[in-house]
Amino acid sequence: MKQASILVVEDEGIVAQEIKSRLEKNGYTVCAVAHDGETAVDHTGNMRPDLVLMDIRLKGEMDGIEAAGRIRERYHVPVVYLTAYTDTATLARAKVMEPFGYVVKPFDTRSLIVSIEIALHRHHSESECIYREKLQAVLETAGAICHELNQPMMAISGHTELLMGTLEQDDPVYSKIIKIKSQIDRMSAITQKLMGITRYETKNYAQGERIVDIDKSSPTFQDYRQMASTVSPANHRLTK
Repeated sequence: MKQASILVVEDEGIVAQEIKSRLEKNGYTVCAVAHDGETAVDHTGNMRPDLVLMDIRLKGEMDGIEAAGRIRERYHVPVVYLTAYTDTATLARAKVMEPFGYVVKPFDTRSLIVSIEIALHRHHSESECIYREKLQAVLETAGAICHELNQPMMAISGHTELLMGTLEQDDPVYSKIIKIKSQIDRMSAITQKLMGITRYETKNYAQGERIVDIDKSSPTFQDYRQMASTVSPANHRLTK
């Protein structure tokens, strides 16, 4: 199983190295250490870590809260705040950026690891939910298109059969009607296969919403979902 990659953002060099050491001893990969907000944002874009450990108070014009906001907006990478400041004003600003965790210094390694694991699990769950919702929207659209195509195709197919019945087989028009009929039959076969993919069942989710129930969907849909997941980035990250 791939170990999570973490970007550590801490302006105190000694503290940053201590955090890096603790993480690596617990099996994580520290892809880089950043000492300011601008570098943190750049590193996130270039390295795409699984999680960013962000100190709130950083030197420079951009503090950790602003950096976390840019990371969330641009890259959708989860951020866990790591800070000694717990005053009301700081917490209020931090909440706006919807962090995935908040670890207060001084901290022990166990509490840090627990916060990271919860953040990674939450991010994965939310990404999976978004992925399924988008896939469901695609399937619903495809199903609607198939439904709309079936009626005109049936009409064309029926009229071609009627025309064939009024013509002799050696009539030049007859061969052209045969070609039209074969193409309509081909289109019909394609839409039937697509309808097989779009046959799915849904289940209740949070707050009354419904999502695709993978276990009860058609085998064709499950195969499609499995194929899509093999080419999706790790943790099903979604890009706009």
